[in-house]
Amino acid sequence: MRIFYAVQATGNGHISRAIEILPHLQAYGEVDIFLSGSNYSLKSALPVAYRSKGISLQYAQEKGSVDLLKTLTSVSLRKIWNEAKFLPIEKYDLVINDSECITSLACKLKKIKSVH
Repeated sequence: MRIFYAVQATGNGHISRAIEILPHLQAYGEVDIFLSGSNYSLKSALPVAYRSKGISLQYAQEKGSVDLLKTLTSVSLRKIWNEAKFLPIEKYDLVINDSECITSLACKLKKIKSVH
C-alpha cells in the first residue's frame, strides 16, 4: 500500500506527532511525507518526498503573537492553487492529512477521499 501523509509544519507539534505515527503507518506500506510550512525547528528523519512553504504563520517579534498582516501578505494563493493542482496524490492508495491545507485542496480538486 502507498500512503501519502501530509504534515503541517507551522510548528513542532504536528512533526512530533508524525514521528510517533510513522512506524505504525510503515507497518501497512510505503509512506511518503508532504511537509508544508516553514516555522519548525525539530529535526527528524521523516521520509519527506514533497515539501512546500505552505501557509506559515508569521509572528510579531516584539509581542510574540501572530502577525495577521504579515501572515496574509506572505501567502501566494496562486502558488497554493498550483501546488494543489500538481500534487500527485492520485498515485497513492491512502491520503492522510494532519491539518494541511494544500492536500485538502488537492483532494477536493481531484475528488480523492482523505483521512484527517
